[in-house]
Parts: sequence; structure tokens; C-alpha cells
Amino acid sequence: MSASIYKDEAGNLVVPCLIDGKPVIQPSTRNFPVYVAAEERVLHHGQTATPELAARAIASAGEVFKTYKRTPVDERYHLLLKAADILESKVEEGANRQSTETSATKTFSLFNAKQLPKICREIAGAMKATLAGEITPTLTGNHQMVFKESVGAVLLVMPWNGALALPCRGISAALAAGCTVVLKASELCPWTHYFLVETFLEAGFPPGSVNMIMSERTEAPAVTEAIVSHPSLAKIEFIGSAPVGKQIGAVAAKYLKPVIMELGDQSPLIVLDDADLEKAARDAIAGCVACHGQLCFGTERIIVQRGVKDKFYDLLRAALANAPPMGAAVTKFYAERAKGWVDEAVQKGAEFLAGKSEWTGPASFTPSILINLPKDCYLYDNEGFCPTMFVVEVDTDEEAIVEANSRDGGLSASVYTTNWERGLNMSKSLDFGNVQINLQTNQVEATGPVTGWKASGYGSGFGRYSIEEFIHLKTVAFGPTGIDQLSNSQQ
Repeated sequence: MSASIYKDEAGNLVVPCLIDGKPVIQPSTRNFPVYVAAEERVLHHGQTATPELAARAIASAGEVFKTYKRTPVDERYHLLLKAADILESKVEEGANRQSTETSATKTFSLFNAKQLPKICREIAGAMKATLAGEITPTLTGNHQMVFKESVGAVLLVMPWNGALALPCRGISAALAAGCTVVLKASELCPWTHYFLVETFLEAGFPPGSVNMIMSERTEAPAVTEAIVSHPSLAKIEFIGSAPVGKQIGAVAAKYLKPVIMELGDQSPLIVLDDADLEKAARDAIAGCVACHGQLCFGTERIIVQRGVKDKFYDLLRAALANAPPMGAAVTKFYAERAKGWVDEAVQKGAEFLAGKSEWTGPASFTPSILINLPKDCYLYDNEGFCPTMFVVEVDTDEEAIVEANSRDGGLSASVYTTNWERGLNMSKSLDFGNVQINLQTNQVEATGPVTGWKASGYGSGFGRYSIEEFIHLKTVAFGPTGIDQLSNSQQ
């Protein structure tokens, strides 16, 4: 494969769109800057697709789907394993792209990059059983078969915070199911997303099976609608914020296109009075500061029982003092907005249990823990996406459940207790698709599923659950032909 950084006619370094296995370099008037926020410098430029180019990308995927869907499952299986091998050999390159474009730490980016071959292999291993059909019983005595067929060409709208793992999951699952893909790369990390697309093509997936377009924010609605409205598009997967999810959902509804979503959350970590308090404190801090707090699974609320709060608070302070490096926000604007929400909470009466709100760099500020958060501040009900969390004190397990379930989201919650039965019983009452007992809120397994409840989305990801999102069920019923009756009459 050729390098994914090119030059436009003006000599600017650009990451272009990619259609039919070839870069589409547009005039420099379509450029937008991609910044290294931590250093306040322009790294290179992305190129906004025109609506016509976006339509061309989905038309290409739709045309290739006609033949790709008939690719033997075993061939897809081996192609995914080849992609896994390539990704494993390029861990450093993938991590470097993510950390450079998103200002994440190298440790966080390496962890993400090392998950890619695992994701591909898990999906490859699950695909044959997932795609197996059935012969079902009938009430009429006729025969009936159920086939699992690819939905078609799909649009993946992917985020910048899980810049490697999440697009890899979506692309792998769609290709495993026999679908083709248009990846709408994040405007904040197009170089990272390009890395994935070129890797799948290098593995042997046909040109046009994975295309990539991108857009700066102001033109994103028109570019997205050009794809969603196209007759070749069969389904959409979106991972990102709830406000953007609502916009995409509205466009999808307009054209009657199904959509799966993984949205944000204000993930709670519940500390019961029999918990290993030191582990709970350490995990809470790690879950809060990872990627500068910019994870949809990040710990934003702690719910602690009053009987252990004083000891737990001491441990939280100690854990925060030894917090791991967290990198910077992906943009200076995001950092300024998030810090503004922290400052607003303090101005309205919240207090710092630990930490403070001070700048540490152009796009980063100190982590903190708040108590006495007023209900009329933004952070009380909304995802902060920053290295700040707040504590809510309760007396009983029932109060902890009510508090945990009181927000709109339902993506991830954690329960800390030394009594597994107590934790399991509590998990049954928590309105979250993912509940961890004595594990961080951002715990994810490549075997899946990851499922959003309530306003955190719908649909499931990872492993066979991802593949199932990209298949249709087709029933074929057989009526009698009359041949048996004819044969009997001739005897």
C-alpha cells in the first residue's frame, strides 16, 4: 500500500478520502487542519468530501457488495486472520498515529493498538457459527429454512477517542457478515482511521469493500445525508455523543434506514460498605483520568455508602495523588468547555474533595473529585468528558441503585463488594447494558457484548454480537410439489 499522507496541488500534507482502494486527492480548498492539541500545532490536513464524493463512496461499496456477499465464509475468515496478523505487526505504527493525532498517552494508544488483532481474531472465530442458518419446525408439516444474509453496504461513523479499536470492531464485523463499508472518519484523527482502512485492503479485501470519507463539522450533515439517502446504503452504525446521535437518527428515520448507536454515559462506580476500598479508589481514579476523561465508559460518578466514606475519601485522595498520566484533550476547545463545566459547578457550591481546576498545558487541566455537587450545574446530569468525577453518598443498597439509575444513560456501571452474590443481585436492578463487579467502568471484552441501554444507544458490539447487527434473517418455506402424490398413483 502507498503512504497515507499525500500532498495536494499547493504542497500541503493531506490525508485524502479513499475510494475503490485509491486515494482521492481534492483541491486544497477542501482542506481542514488536523491539530496536535497538546502542542498547539497543525500536524497535517484532512479533506472534506463533497456530497457527490460521498455518494460515489457508497455507490462503490454497493456495487462491490453484489459480488463480495457471495465470497465464501472461509475466505472471509482467512482474510480477517491476515488483517489481524498485519495489525499485530504494526502495533507501534497504529499507536503512534493515535497518540499523535488525539494527544492520548502512548500507553493508552499502545493498549488500543494491541487490541486490534484480538478483535479481528475473535470476530473471525465467531463468524462461522454466527452465520449458520437453521431448519425450523412448522405447524403445517411443510419444510422451512432460515438463512442469515448480509444486510448490504453500511456506513460506520466512528469517534476519535477509541480511534483504533472501535472502527476495527465495526469494519471487522461488517466484512465478516459479508457487508461492505463506508467509514466516515473522524475529522480529528483521519490519519489513524486511514491506517485501518489501508490495512484491511492490504490483507486482501477487495477494493471498494472498505471506502473512507471525512468531513469537517460544518459540512458533516450534508455529507452524511448524501450517504444515508443513497439507495445502496443498508444500515448505519454510529458511535459518539447523544446530540449527534439524535441528528443521525433523525436523518436515518427520514430515509427509513436502520441504525445502531453507542452513545455516552455518566458511568457510576458504586462502593458498598464491604468493598476492597483501596482497589475501588485506585480503579475509580484510573477510570476517571484515562484519555483525559474522554471515554464513554469513563467513571464520572462515585456512589459510596456513608459507613465507609471517610476511609474511602482518604484512599481516593491518595490514589489521585498517584494518578497515571492522562494525556491531553483532543482539542483546546474541548478542554476549555470541560474545564468551564467544572468551574461552573464550583461557583454554584461544589467543593473539591481532591484536586483542583488548573491548566497544565494548552489542552489539559488537573484531575479532580467534587462533592456536594448542586443539581443545577451541567455536570450533575450530563457527561463531562473530562478528568473530573463527583461523589454521591447513600446509606443503603436500594438508595445506591436509585441514584445509579437516575440519569438518562445506561452504558456501564461498576459495583465494588467482597460479596459476589450481593453484587450480582444489585446488577439485576441496574439499568445498564454492562455491569462490572470489582472491575473498572471502562472494562470491555473483545468477546462482547457491549450494549447501551436507555439514552446510551441500542445494538451490541464485539464478537458475534457485532456480526449479528449486520445480518438479515431470510425464511424460505417449501410447499408440496405434488410429485409424491403422482408417484403413489402410478404404483
